[in-house]
Amino acid sequence: MLETSEKISAWCARTLMVIGCVAIIVMMLHVMAEVTLRYFFNASIPGTEELVSGYYMVMVVFLPLGYVQLERGHVIIELFTLKASTRTKAWMDGVVYVVCSSALAIYAYAGFHKAIEMTQKGEFWIGLVDVTIWPARWMMPIGVTVMGVIMFLQAIREFQAAITGKGHHDPKPVEESESV
Repeated sequence: MLETSEKISAWCARTLMVIGCVAIIVMMLHVMAEVTLRYFFNASIPGTEELVSGYYMVMVVFLPLGYVQLERGHVIIELFTLKASTRTKAWMDGVVYVVCSSALAIYAYAGFHKAIEMTQKGEFWIGLVDVTIWPARWMMPIGVTVMGVIMFLQAIREFQAAITGKGHHDPKPVEESESV
């Protein structure tokens, strides 16, 4: 069951990462088109600011969170744990992951509540063009939920490693760097 959950959450994280990557490429092309039109033709694409800040940026920030956690790519400061044993580190990481996934569950709950509210109201931004914005409200709770699930599953693996002394807690081996 744990392996299946890990596979499903990893698939979700990778899918959301791809969507985030597509969003950043589309955002780049959209902004380039906007700048080109303004510079050469003194024209613009109506709603660019609203789409960039209301959709693209939200997708780029929140959707890849699960993938970053899946790859354990968040910043970790190991100042106080450098000399700790592998089991001790696994216990500490497990506890941190449980605390963080609990906080993420609260954020996700609040985000889903707000997304439902704004969906019901049909939220939109008034600008040169009215832009329906409520669909973007779903990006935060989706991204945070996937990150929280992955973090919780990683906590289980950390506790298994701490108890059994076996596991994949040890970081990936760092390749030797070239001498300068």
